[in-house]
Amino acid sequence: MSNLLKSSLISLAATIISLIAGFASNIIAARLLGPAGSGKVAYALWVATSAAAIADMGLPQTLLRNAGALSGTGSAWKSLVRAALRAFTISLLMVCAAILVYAAMTYAYRDARHAWFWVVTAILFLSYAVSAFSTAVARSRNRFGQTANSTAIGSALQVPLVLVGAWLLGPTGALFGYVARYLPQALRLGHYLDRSIPASSHALTPEMRTYGRYMWLSDLIEILVLSRVEFLFLGFFFSATGIGYFAVGLGLAGLIEQVMLQISPALIVSFSDAHAKGDQKALQNAYSRVIRMVALVMLPVSFGGAAIMPDLLPLIFGDAFLPAVPAAATLLAFVWIAGLSVIPWGVVGAAGRSWLLLRVQVISGILTVLLLSLSVPLAGLEGAAASRAAITTLTFILLALTARRHVGVAVPVGALARNVLAAALCAAAAGTAVYLLDGPAAIIVAIPAGAVVYALAVRLLGLIEAADGEMLMESLGGKLPGPSRPLVNGLLGFLAPS
Repeated sequence: MSNLLKSSLISLAATIISLIAGFASNIIAARLLGPAGSGKVAYALWVATSAAAIADMGLPQTLLRNAGALSGTGSAWKSLVRAALRAFTISLLMVCAAILVYAAMTYAYRDARHAWFWVVTAILFLSYAVSAFSTAVARSRNRFGQTANSTAIGSALQVPLVLVGAWLLGPTGALFGYVARYLPQALRLGHYLDRSIPASSHALTPEMRTYGRYMWLSDLIEILVLSRVEFLFLGFFFSATGIGYFAVGLGLAGLIEQVMLQISPALIVSFSDAHAKGDQKALQNAYSRVIRMVALVMLPVSFGGAAIMPDLLPLIFGDAFLPAVPAAATLLAFVWIAGLSVIPWGVVGAAGRSWLLLRVQVISGILTVLLLSLSVPLAGLEGAAASRAAITTLTFILLALTARRHVGVAVPVGALARNVLAAALCAAAAGTAVYLLDGPAAIIVAIPAGAVVYALAVRLLGLIEAADGEMLMESLGGKLPGPSRPLVNGLLGFLAPS
């Protein structure tokens, strides 16, 4: 568990850096380009990530699960990476060519300005897809520090390039900053390749191919349908402005959800080890503890953030985005469920039951399209947000039931219910401040008020067990600056009394 926590903390540190840069970039795009321009940027990002999901064929997930277990520092994992890269490159070039053909058609039927937007989107697709492949290789070999370093460099490049690009070239220019975000890790791919090792087709075993195929189909549904498909409905029934409104709410919610998406590779590696050893008790303990620890962090941010949204969103993005407040509050209030879904997803995937994940994704995907077809024409932006909240909840329930039935691990329902109560009290305190005050003053008072109430609720409801507190201090103690250690130790002692 300590190795799991260490890897998770490294990924979390990188995620925080990336989220800060991404959030700052979203603010810049919103302020400089307005709802319509920022909506175009958000749409291009969705197209690029969707195209990457089509091109990767489940190979990054296959490497993440299998490359780490092959012969330690031997050559078997290198042969697997070469074989996967060969298939990946062919698919990558085909998808990139399709985007460029669309850019050429745009040039012929519209103008050069719109065509260049899609050319840069193709470059963004290449940068993102290669970075994702490279990241999977690095993490499968437990090189979380390298990916964290690349994330920091890319994030440092992203913000100024988005600012300059949006200022000079509009939405097309802003995309160059997002290209730079993924380049450092993409360029690292060459360091993981040993060209003296042949790319044998036998390196990808039938079991690996089956696992990758199911994971690929699951990811396609997740990214094409479950992640941003609202953009298609909002763009069709409304305009790029509607996409811009929804994107800022989704961006705030994504600040929390991305934390879990970055931690999930460490979870998969750890769950795979426990499953391979046949240690069911260790697997259940790890599963329960991760759920409790993640909920402890995500729930107050999710509920409290939704409570202060009426003052927070216009303060960050400007009054032009006031129509997005109800949808943004709904998205943030339910994002903790999306974050927790990564945990049963990881444990089922680590057990090699990828076809079960595909089944859940198919059900969720079909229901998403049906709900959006009804809700967006009737309720617009708020309908899209409500549909996402409903599908997120259903998906978590299906994943949790799947993990319980097929892997034998159960969600700690009692601890989770107590945590929901504590987060609701936090939101009530923060919401009271927002009701009584306005603007920045409301935020300044609401956040500490919610934090104090939540800390008291955590103590009274016993949400942190003494063993959890000891484990956290053991993992964090050597990494914290000297003056902060007594403060953190005292806080954990208060929250988790022995």
